[in-house]
Parts: sequence; structure tokens; C-alpha cells
Amino acid sequence: MLYSNRELCVAAPTKIKHLLKLTKAAKAKVHSARRSAWRACWLCAAILTANPAAAGANAGVDVLGFALKAEFALQSGSLDAAASEYAKAAVQSQQVDLIERAATVALFAKDYDAAERVGKRWLALQPDAIGAKRTLAWVAMASARRADAEALLLELLADNSVDAQRAVAQVLVAAENRASAPQSLRVLVQAGALKPLSKGPNWSAVANNLGDKESAVQLAESETAANPKSAEAWRRRAQAQMAAGDSPQALKALEKALDLAPEDFELRLALAALHAQNGDVDRADYILAKADPQDDRALSARLANVASKPNAKLLKRIERSLRNSSRERVRSRAFLLGQLFELRKSTDLALSWYAQEPKGAAWHEAQLRRSVLLAREKNDLPGARALLVQTRLQVDDDQQRVDAYLLEAELLTDSDRAAALTVYDEALSLYQQDFRLLYARALFRIANNDVPGLEQDLRSILELDPENPQALNALGYTLADRTDRHQEALDYIQRAIAKQPDDAAFVDSMGWVQYRLGNLTKALSYLRRAYQLAPDGEVAAHLAEVLWMADKRDEATALWRAALQRWPNHAALLESVKRLQPGLLP
Repeated sequence: MLYSNRELCVAAPTKIKHLLKLTKAAKAKVHSARRSAWRACWLCAAILTANPAAAGANAGVDVLGFALKAEFALQSGSLDAAASEYAKAAVQSQQVDLIERAATVALFAKDYDAAERVGKRWLALQPDAIGAKRTLAWVAMASARRADAEALLLELLADNSVDAQRAVAQVLVAAENRASAPQSLRVLVQAGALKPLSKGPNWSAVANNLGDKESAVQLAESETAANPKSAEAWRRRAQAQMAAGDSPQALKALEKALDLAPEDFELRLALAALHAQNGDVDRADYILAKADPQDDRALSARLANVASKPNAKLLKRIERSLRNSSRERVRSRAFLLGQLFELRKSTDLALSWYAQEPKGAAWHEAQLRRSVLLAREKNDLPGARALLVQTRLQVDDDQQRVDAYLLEAELLTDSDRAAALTVYDEALSLYQQDFRLLYARALFRIANNDVPGLEQDLRSILELDPENPQALNALGYTLADRTDRHQEALDYIQRAIAKQPDDAAFVDSMGWVQYRLGNLTKALSYLRRAYQLAPDGEVAAHLAEVLWMADKRDEATALWRAALQRWPNHAALLESVKRLQPGLLP
């Protein structure tokens, strides 16, 4: 499934491994072998000379030699060898700095035998060391020895310190431990060991991270019982209850939090958003209107709230707030007044206010809104284009210029596709490596059935960012849907979904390519999940078609009927029904 918008979201930064802080050289070759050698010698010498006993309990053991080999291996990116050599040094050393580094490298390399040997050595030297117990608990959890891990975690929690609690949280949320961590978390909850500490871990968030919503609520309730005057505790309780689907209780918790901290605008915004989500836009505005002061942030939030469900009475109330200030202040809020009158369908007043926005943070956005209104409400596409050209000439920021190019092309798309393509081409002649432009032109080209053109633009993105998930998914889906290169498509989609496994568009793409490959059972599994993640006309069309082909025709027909009621004009849905079940169409 392709994204319907024209914005290319840059891939989220790769998550940093929990706690493990290795040198940059552990992940890439250093520029100079001599520089690496001197660095390794300096590091090991610094560790070992800090304590003369670090030469080891057995004078015949070459601790320094093992440590140097380990550091050289680390510099060259050979984690397995580094973990092995560091473990050899650590088990003979009495220097805790070296042992701690050895444990870190072993865990990073997932060499759990080495990590366990190092952890035991560390514990022998320092029986109360949090790091040693954390290392051994991590190993036990990763090795499916839950009972051993839980005993160590309980020992850590008995320390009743923030550092010990953080160590427990790190073990529980580590990627390799997630399969068994929820059960272990429940053991700790039942033992009453997860006591809230000031500046300690947010245990309800840890539980939610592990998918244990019931424990998350239980822990959040315990926190508010222990700290009934803490607005942050009540905020966490609301978050846990929302994740568990208990909106009424989440509302009560947020109201309590806001009572305790009325100056906290983020709390006020969260409470208003929850009321709006429940359909009570008027109550949401009442809460936002109580923010003191009624500054641009508060007024912007009120406009955003009412935009979801325009209401004349609320808009009039917001207008009074906007105008209730000095003439100079009112002029500085021209953009907000433009938004307000746009929501009230007063196009001329909206255009007038947007035109009065002074140069500053909102000026660029005001010009874009003017262009949209000119093109779509005043049917003045030439005027809109001229304004966008002038806007590009008056801004210094390249991304703002790109914004104007993207909008101009989009405004042209329905009436003059050739001119729209010319705009994309002109923009890319200036900004050849802009992901948003490349992605938008790719989607434009596929709408023209130009598969080679789409492939060219998406490959340009992948040359710059080989693991860009949006580009991988779009290329994979297109190859699955429009060509017979299904195995190649599968590879791209697998890479995308590995980055963002819960992205509904990616899951839909995986279902569709499995269908194209003839794997109906796998296809149904992915497409059902995609529809659960984000019900959409295109996903419904895909799922219904695969159900039909899998001889689940009653279910397919029921889905088509329900989808046609919900998305009666969806092109992909109508196409699939017309092709396979035309009798469902009026």
C-alpha cells in the first residue's frame, strides 16, 4: 500500500542499544591503523595501571595481552572476538573498570556465555554490584532461565535505589528479552517489588512497552496511591488507562492531574484532546479557554480543536479572544484570524487576514494558505501560482521553497498534469536530493502508470538512504502490484517492515505481495492485521479479494458490502468489486 499523502517521513532514528555505550570505532573501521593501535594501548594501559593488581591474581596470565587483543578486535568491528578476548582478561582481573567494559561488550555481542563468566567474576569481587547483577539477570533472561533472572531482579529491587530500579527496567525492555519479560514483570508486580521512586523508572510505561496493559494500570494506580498529590503520577495513570482502552477513567485521571497542576499546558492539551476524541469539542474548548495566558499557543490549540468539527458559536468565542488585545497584538495574530475565517467559510476575510501576516514564523504558512484559497475557493489557479512563485523568491529556507513547489504541483494535478510534472521537474533540477520531492514525483508518476519513472525516483532516495522504509515499501508494493517481479518486491517490503513492523501500510504491502506470490494463508494473516491496525478502503479491497480467492466468499462479500457503505467512492475498492462481485454495485 502506498501512502496517500505527498510527505516523505524520514525514517526514525535507529534505537540505541539499552545501556551499551561502545566507541564509534566498534561499528566501523578506523581511518588509521596507527591511530587505532595507540588508542587501544592507551585505553588498556589506563585501565590496568589504575590498579596494579589488575595484572591478575595469577601473575602468569597475560591480562594486558588479552585486553589489547580485545580492543584491537573492537576497533576493527569484530565484536565476537572482542567479547571473547575481553572475557579472558576479565575473569583473571581484579580491575572493575575492565570487567565492566568486558560485560558491556559481551552483552552487545550477545555472547551470553562470556557475559555470564564476566558477571560472575564481577560479583565475586563486588557482591553488591548493581552492574554485575544486571549483567547476570540479562543473560539469564536472554537464555530463557526466567527463574534465575527473576531472583536476581528481586535482589536488585530489594536495594530500593534508583540505579537498581533502572537496571531492572533495562533488563526487562532489552530487545532479546522481550519474549519472556512480560511474565517476569508480573512476578515482580505480584511480589510488590516495583515501588515508585522519585526519578526512578516509570513502571507503568515499562509494562505498556512490554504489552502488559493490565499490569500497567495496576502499577499506575499504585503510584497514585503512593503519591496522590503528584500530577505526573496521575498523568501516567491516564496514559496507562488510555492504552488499556478505558477512556472514562483516563479522563478522570487527567482531570485530577490538571487540578494539581493547572499551569501545565501539556496536561490541559491532553485533557482537551481526549474530550474532543470523545466528540465533546465544546468541553475541549472550555478547558483550553481556561489556560492562562490566552497566548498564541492556547489560541492555536483552540482553533485546531474546533477545526475537527466547525462550530459557529465556538468560532465566535475564539474570535473574541483573538481580538481582545491591542491593535498591534491583533495584527500579529493575522495568521490565526485567517485560520478562523477560513473555518467559518469566509474566504475573502481569510485571504485578507492571511495577507496581513507580518514576516516571521507564520508568514510562509500564511502564503501557502492564501494560495490554496485562491485556487480552490476563488478558482484563480494562475493567481495562486503567481503567489507561490513570489513566495519562493522571498524566503531563504530551502525547505520552505520545496513546500511551495510541492503545493503548486498538487494544485495543478487535477487540472493540468503536464504542468504539474513540469513543476516537479523544475524543483528537482534545483534540489536533486530532496526526499519529499522525489517521493511526491514518484507517486505522481505511478498515478500515470509510469512504473519506470516511479522506480527511478524511489531508487534515487535509496541511493542516498538505502534503508529508507517509505521508499522501500513504495517500491516493493508497486513491483508487487504492477509487475511480475514479486520476489524482488518481497525483499524490499521485508526490509521496510523490519524497520516499522506496526505500520499498517507496510503490513498491507506484505499481505499483497504474499498474495501475488500465491501464499494465500500468509496473505490473509497480514491483511487481517493491516485492516485491524488501520481500516481503509484499499486494505478492505485487498483483504476482500484474497478472501474471495481463498474460497471464503461469504466473508469477502460481507466485507465488500460494509466497506462500500463506509467508503462508497474509494477507487481501489470500487475496482475490486466491479472485477469480482459486480452485483454488489448499484
